[in-house]
Amino acid sequence: MTPPPFLSRHAKRITLPLAYSPKGESHDSQAGGRVNSTEMSNYDKPMAVPYQRLCLSCAAKRGGKVKSILIISFAVLFLSQPSFCAFEDILTTQEIQGTLENTKLNEIFGQYLATIQMYDPERATFLGLHGSDSLLTGRNVKTMNFQLRAFKKLRSNLEKVKKDVLHKEKIIDYDLLDHMLEVDIYNIEHLDKLKNRPQYYLTPLISIYEILIKDFADYNIRASNALKRMEQFPNILLEAESNISRPPKIWVEEAISQSEDAIESIHEFLPLFRRYTRYDPLSKGQLHQAIEKVRGSLERYKKFLEKEILPNADGDFRIGAYTYGFYLERWHGLDKTPGAMYGYSKKAFKRSFKEFEAEAKRIDPILYKAKGWRAVFKKIPKDHPDLDDIITAFQNELERSYQHFDEFKVVRFPKQRLLIKKMPGFLKSVKPYVYYQPPFVLDTRRVAELYVNIPPKKMPKAALDKVMARGFNYTLIELLVAYSLMPGLHLQSYEASHNNPSKIRMISHQPLVTNGWASYSELLAGEMGFYSSYWAGFMRAYIKALRAARAFVDASLHQKKMDYSQAVNFFQDKLCLSEGQAKAEVVKISNTPTESFGYIFAADSIFKMRKYYKRAQEKYFDLRDFHTRFLREGNIPISQIESELRRKKKLVEKIIE
Repeated sequence: MTPPPFLSRHAKRITLPLAYSPKGESHDSQAGGRVNSTEMSNYDKPMAVPYQRLCLSCAAKRGGKVKSILIISFAVLFLSQPSFCAFEDILTTQEIQGTLENTKLNEIFGQYLATIQMYDPERATFLGLHGSDSLLTGRNVKTMNFQLRAFKKLRSNLEKVKKDVLHKEKIIDYDLLDHMLEVDIYNIEHLDKLKNRPQYYLTPLISIYEILIKDFADYNIRASNALKRMEQFPNILLEAESNISRPPKIWVEEAISQSEDAIESIHEFLPLFRRYTRYDPLSKGQLHQAIEKVRGSLERYKKFLEKEILPNADGDFRIGAYTYGFYLERWHGLDKTPGAMYGYSKKAFKRSFKEFEAEAKRIDPILYKAKGWRAVFKKIPKDHPDLDDIITAFQNELERSYQHFDEFKVVRFPKQRLLIKKMPGFLKSVKPYVYYQPPFVLDTRRVAELYVNIPPKKMPKAALDKVMARGFNYTLIELLVAYSLMPGLHLQSYEASHNNPSKIRMISHQPLVTNGWASYSELLAGEMGFYSSYWAGFMRAYIKALRAARAFVDASLHQKKMDYSQAVNFFQDKLCLSEGQAKAEVVKISNTPTESFGYIFAADSIFKMRKYYKRAQEKYFDLRDFHTRFLREGNIPISQIESELRRKKKLVEKIIE
């Protein structure tokens, strides 16, 4: 006889509390074990008896009274265990609801990626979304408004997700996506890139170049898409002529310089298409026609900026304290006010400069006492590779860094392709002279590049020797490799995306984490004895002081405590930069507010974290494990990395207990 359906539904879910069984006796329902009243009296708690077995047993013994016995048994058992059943039901509900809310979060994130791909194809390319690689981002009010409405709708939908039932790691992803949407919306509404940023209209060239050199898909498809983008580029510059209105003067000058570089170097695109046009005269003609149109449009744009925009360029590039504070809180995830970051950067510069002066005194105490740190600075060794061997020198140092840090077991080996190559001409006035370009984050085939701005051979010998001695001496090459490649940006890029289950974290742009890790890596290399030069410590101290100066100028300039000329003079007076170098520093800071302080703030944060875990774990502290766990949290705010590492540490401690 089978139990009624009502009882059979609950037979698998509700049990009596489990107690210890008598010696030698099994209570498995399949074994048919039985418990008498004498045995029950030997225990404080009743035995667990499956309902189905109880029902069948009663049915066999009582026959027609089975219904009343079953009802009474069920009532007694149910009423005697309310807390257990309630806990089981709540737990199941929470798990189901958490899964449903996580699905909603993933759907909104998918819609976010689709929105980017629809309205900003160039940004989509750099994320590794290649469905719109044949299109350029429309630089017009209509497109921006469509994108703005889509982002606001997505954020409204995100607010409907029940955040409190998500797992802790998913809550971080939720906050990250929310902040990305909020920053995107704020930038569209307040930055007014169409009117204020003439250099914004030149960025399609970078996306065209990257499509051609990255190996994420079939070459012919990539070349075809790049050619289509090149054919659309002149229209983008025409849009600029109807949009730009009274931008900051230094941005107009920057755009003019970029246009000049692009005009001179546009022929560098031709070899990249060679395999695509080799056997197709029609495609070859189409390419040459597109190149000439691009050159003509660049020349027209340059004249437009010089004659119509530059004379009236009086815009203010400084974002102000409110926007500065917004970025601190909503982008970087910091609970710091703009005033607090100003004070922090000011103290950091003073501290770093004292350390630099102490290092100068250590290097040459007599010269330092007589003429100061500037005289010591001029004594830095000028040995450098030949012009034709610069790429080889970087490759050799990269291989040595892999071997060195693997031997000391402080970081893991980045299994990711890296190409070291000469920087294309159109990037020379846009990027640092040694620049790391990470892979497209969502690509499965990932290739990174290190671009090196190699001086032209036609440069006069005296000027060439000066550039080589200042920028490519062997001491500086070691520092650049540690900062940009291993254990710096290349390792960080690999660890943050390798086997990361969260694509939200993969696409997140967190300059505090990347810049801070790169600065930390430079100092870590010194701790691990990577540098071979006696002057390496002095150079590191100078670079640290320079980064602290950038942070101070960033906080001062954008909070309007300093103007452009004061910022240029600050770099010249405090760090002995030339006028051209000082202006380049200020232009970069003007384009990237709040990013410069990340070099010192995040590096200090990583050191504090390492110190904490080293003290807490004592002899069990593993430096490689700490670095790996830090990097694999992905691109989330530095404060959340710290809280996540502590949370996971407590979970491990509970498991051990």
